[in-house]
Amino acid sequence: MNKNVLIAILITVIVLILGASVFVVRYLFVGMLPTEGASAILKEEFDQRMDIHDGLAIGKSNFLTFELFRGGQFEIDGTSGLAWQRSDSYRDSAIIRSTDPLPKTYKVSVVVGGIDYALDRIVGLQPDSQYHQGPLNENGCYLLAITDQEPYDHYINEWWHKHRKLVIDVDNNTYGAGMPNPIFMVYFDQNNELNSYDGSRNRWSDQWEKVVSYDRKSWYISEIEKTQSEYIMRISKEDGTLLKEGRVAISDVWHTEDDFSEYFVIGDPHENFYQGSMKIKSITLEYK
Repeated sequence: MNKNVLIAILITVIVLILGASVFVVRYLFVGMLPTEGASAILKEEFDQRMDIHDGLAIGKSNFLTFELFRGGQFEIDGTSGLAWQRSDSYRDSAIIRSTDPLPKTYKVSVVVGGIDYALDRIVGLQPDSQYHQGPLNENGCYLLAITDQEPYDHYINEWWHKHRKLVIDVDNNTYGAGMPNPIFMVYFDQNNELNSYDGSRNRWSDQWEKVVSYDRKSWYISEIEKTQSEYIMRISKEDGTLLKEGRVAISDVWHTEDDFSEYFVIGDPHENFYQGSMKIKSITLEYK
């Protein structure tokens, strides 16, 4: 074997070793989630102090990313075990989202409480000439939502209305829908039309019906699970006692085609609506 052949073989071996090393480092430290079909549980309990800024990725495999705009905040002091989401102005936004696209089957669980998005937080606001909608008439937050596109920027409500697929949210409103203190559990059908789970009748409705009412002093588990055939949405007490559950076939939901990636979102998503705060104890992503 001549010298040139030996050099070529040596270079090939080095390239393969370096490639494998880069893959391992990315998997462990840069945020690459488990491969499709693998089982894993990623959980963040906010037990370490963090200085949060826009674009920061945290958690095991960096599975969570913060998106902040115009002063929207998350405060994590490392002692309370909470992530405190604050929107001091309807013109800001502050969300936690999944860093990478969700797998084909999964379960996302969020323990949330201290919900302070009542209508009294927006009393006295005036119409904003920069936005043809907002900030009046509604105040709320996403306890958990699934989108069909990476929400890596700031958006008005109209963007979210085109890209949200399933939502468990608080939406206090002057229209009387579900008031007071309503939590809505909603999916959007193939025509992007709203279908909400009517908690009083335990069935889906094409009207804006609440699933339950929240107590500001209480904690809840907001959960969305995707199986091979359906989405399952749940709202439970913190101790795991199920309050309501709704199921819908994947084929009935907006943008379920393979060319749409899914991400989860928690917090205040709108730059033209909502001001208040909420607290998060934990976020769990389970690969099924």
